[in-house]
Amino acid sequence: MKKFILPALILLVFNSCIGLSMDIQMNRDGSGRLVMEYRISSILENLGTFDGNRSTPAIPLSAEDWAKTIERNPGIKLVSLSSRETAQDTVINVTLDFNNEEALKKLLDPASSMVSINRNGNSGTMDIIILNDQIYNGSLYDDSMVNLMKMIFSGYNFSVSFSGPGNTTLTILDSKGNSKQAPVSSAAVLTGRRVSFSIAIMEILNITDGLGLRFNW
Repeated sequence: MKKFILPALILLVFNSCIGLSMDIQMNRDGSGRLVMEYRISSILENLGTFDGNRSTPAIPLSAEDWAKTIERNPGIKLVSLSSRETAQDTVINVTLDFNNEEALKKLLDPASSMVSINRNGNSGTMDIIILNDQIYNGSLYDDSMVNLMKMIFSGYNFSVSFSGPGNTTLTILDSKGNSKQAPVSSAAVLTGRRVSFSIAIMEILNITDGLGLRFNW
């Protein structure tokens, strides 16, 4: 599993064969709560067993794993954690409180390359690059790998919702930060107290100009 790791927690969707649902609640002072559910495919877990990596999971699975993650980021507090197994995958539910926007950014993207948060008083902007266009220019995966990923990702979704201290807007971006229309296959709420975006993982892999989200509050 480790040979597919990229910096951002969000990009583990594409590298650990998971579905991910996130709800981010931001307060006026930059603190807030992150609620996540992520699904880890049993197919990839079994592959991890064969290559000897099962003992070193790429993402936090247990309370011990999350304790190590939080130790590296003292601005995060674990509120609750639960897991269950189905025939297809392992489902992890976790709720985390963050003290400020920097703690949230560090958790989502330790390398500070895919997530940016800028807050000025009660307003702010958060950009999340979900997929950059490198996946199609040959620097990350070839066509055969992309096709394999599409097959394994069948039935998995990526979704994120965000609520700020006031009205919030959501702008869909390409990998260079330019606004664009939401993909036809996605579902998006672009303005309101709570905005959201959802798309099937397989559909993300069909996007050739990258995909990002910009939240303004």
